[in-house]
Amino acid sequence: MTGLMEAVAALQDTLVREHVQAPGLFREIARMEELLADTYRDRVPYELLQNSDDAGSTSVVVEDLQEGRFRWSNDGRPLDAADVEGLCRSANSTKSRGGDSIGYRGIGFKSLAAIASRIEVRSAGVRFAFDRTAAAALLGEPGENAVPLIRIPAEVHTDASVDGVAFTVMCRPDATGAPGVIDPLSALFLRNVTRIRTSTATADQEILIERDASRVVLRLGGDEAAFGLLRHGVATVAVPLDARALAMTGVRGRLACFLPLQDEVGLPVVISGDLLTDPSRTHAVTADESTRRVLADAARAIAERLRSPGDPAFERLWQLVLDGEDLRSVMVSATASAGKLLVTSLREEMTARRPSFAHSPLPLEPQDVVVLFPGGAPSALYEPRHQAAARALKAVLGLRSIDFAAVLAGVDPAVLSDALRSRLGEYFKEVARTHGRKLTEAESRLVHESASREETPAVPDPAEGIRVTKAAPRSSSSLASVLTRWRTAELAAKEYLNQIGWALRDVSGQNVGYDLEGADPQGKPVRIEVKKVDRPDARFAMTNNEMSLMLMEPGGYLLAIVVGDGRHARLMLLDPSRDDLPKERVCRRWDWEFTDWSRFAETVGNT
Repeated sequence: MTGLMEAVAALQDTLVREHVQAPGLFREIARMEELLADTYRDRVPYELLQNSDDAGSTSVVVEDLQEGRFRWSNDGRPLDAADVEGLCRSANSTKSRGGDSIGYRGIGFKSLAAIASRIEVRSAGVRFAFDRTAAAALLGEPGENAVPLIRIPAEVHTDASVDGVAFTVMCRPDATGAPGVIDPLSALFLRNVTRIRTSTATADQEILIERDASRVVLRLGGDEAAFGLLRHGVATVAVPLDARALAMTGVRGRLACFLPLQDEVGLPVVISGDLLTDPSRTHAVTADESTRRVLADAARAIAERLRSPGDPAFERLWQLVLDGEDLRSVMVSATASAGKLLVTSLREEMTARRPSFAHSPLPLEPQDVVVLFPGGAPSALYEPRHQAAARALKAVLGLRSIDFAAVLAGVDPAVLSDALRSRLGEYFKEVARTHGRKLTEAESRLVHESASREETPAVPDPAEGIRVTKAAPRSSSSLASVLTRWRTAELAAKEYLNQIGWALRDVSGQNVGYDLEGADPQGKPVRIEVKKVDRPDARFAMTNNEMSLMLMEPGGYLLAIVVGDGRHARLMLLDPSRDDLPKERVCRRWDWEFTDWSRFAETVGNT
């Protein structure tokens, strides 16, 4: 008999004697298991994943064995006598809070009571089972209801050696069976696991994890999601670096106690730390000091990067907060949510030490940003499409504003871009009109230049960023040539598609919920809503009216997305009714925002 075999058999005898002395205790544990079934039913795979990582596993495999059975196996440290006792006794984990392990409450394995009627355990050459019928026989109980499932190790035998630990679970009739695919974000803050494979009757999934001190990459099939890692104090912040990672994170982000919780943080990042969670392990207790410390340290980590133009995360973080939720709505929340605590702490950090750059009430061209802020500044903060978001961030983060009168006193206007000089001319003209202020010579010169420029017919379209020039020959069929002839993306998309066999007419002025209607090259009726974005990973939104029309006409309603400008512009077609297309309900406008959409769209023609 092996050492572990002897230890399990001795533990069985000890627990049977304890039942003789206190049978009521076992009935109380049985009732506790029923309560556990209500609170942990959806957390089972994540609790087992946490245990596998704490055991040093590099690989986790979940197999659907059909007929209500599944197997969970890992290649981590085999069980020893203390581990088995930890499985059998309540809140008796061999792990401690604040150490190298994620879990410490002794609940992870016991969460299986939420779904299991029988569990077979194999490790270190030993096999035993948790089974109420077998336990009732050992304890001399007349019925199974008075016996907890996970308490008495039964049917103890020697077994063939396996790597790590394997659990074979027979699910209760009221359980859903084998765990489905696992949320990839659950792999983000693991320490050891580099591969998670799940196999069910309907789908197979494999997550490969690559990690180092500053970055985690999750690979799912042919897709890749990259996250940058920021650390300060007790907090770790995962910053989505690409569209796939952002789609996983969501516009309001996630809070994690190493494994994802259901709390949002208001920013499109994932924040993890050793915080206190409620008994269900799905929400953080925001009144707890440890939770507040994690959120405050996360705010410090984010603020430090937002102030540091040389930091690798600088530009990406500014782009995310500008494209994300309006932080004013998070700050005015009536409850002390995780998001409100984080944004409030971020405001305090940013106002305590303001960045060297400032908010601009006017859009700036890249060359202007370099001239006005030689120490560096986030280019996204000054883009035309971010003007509304930049004003909101100015209020939330306490950013300074540019004094353009002072700028002109120290900067030669000739080094500024034509676009900014034109905007400044309009700006100072409005200042003179509304405030009655006498303009300086430099300001007056810019107003005069702006007035002269208005007489020129070729001007940029501020809504679309497309310059209207003399029409190119009609024989040209490239999207770039079409874009130069039209002030709106709708008309450009219509002409380009009609050139390659579509028959579309413009109905954008009729307020019908789409921009174009007609037929595709095969004669099939279509309705098309046109969107304009700067790049394939940019977000765009659909109104409720547009979404309702799409749901009424699945397959016959398409999105035509004009990506970029100039010779590199592309036109992509997307079916928004696809079930696997990521989208989020954004309540500030009651719109639907599409995030990781470019993987599902098809490029049209040779654009």
